[in-house]
Amino acid sequence: MQSMNSPENKPPFRVFFAASIVVFFLSLSAADSVGFVPYYIDGTESDRDEAVSLSNLPELGEEPIEEEPEIVGVMPERLRISAIDLDLPVSNPQTRDIETLDTILQKGPARFVDSAKLGEKGNVLIFGHSSHLPVVHNQMYKAFNRIPELKEGDTIEVEGEGKVFSYRVTALKSVDAEDGIIDLSKTGNRLTIVTCDTLTSKSARFVVEAELVGSYEL
Repeated sequence: MQSMNSPENKPPFRVFFAASIVVFFLSLSAADSVGFVPYYIDGTESDRDEAVSLSNLPELGEEPIEEEPEIVGVMPERLRISAIDLDLPVSNPQTRDIETLDTILQKGPARFVDSAKLGEKGNVLIFGHSSHLPVVHNQMYKAFNRIPELKEGDTIEVEGEGKVFSYRVTALKSVDAEDGIIDLSKTGNRLTIVTCDTLTSKSARFVVEAELVGSYEL
């Protein structure tokens, strides 16, 4: 009879090893369930909290709104319209006083103070004199005499601080000053030119509307 301690009766080593591994992981799992294992396998601390406040989570569902960079507008310095051979300086008075503006217009067209600057959202409003009197000593009273000749699609260029902003004419209107309104809302990129319609009536105005096409450096 073979002895119970003979090599033939001993379980293979790999059986003992496998059993030891199983026992180790069962013990580890039991210890972890009662809080005896303070660290995870990767070395981080175990957190056994069973709840989390929604306020501790990042905002879900919507992309963050990125603020648009602030655009620094450019004051118009020169107005060019090749279709009517116009090339004139533009001033930027900081006043709404009619008498003061009338004096300023004797030196050329001006931008209205509450309108947009070049490059800003909104409407750049430039106005100037027209006169069809046979004799005019100050030629700036005839600065915008040929504005009524503009047609849809004509190009208007406005220069400021080394940049040229190019606009395309979209409309030419004759309106009464008592009823006409110029939209100065901060939308789009527009240009409006206003002058007198002296051949119609004292209150008649020509209004040219244009939209920005692009800009380039001089």
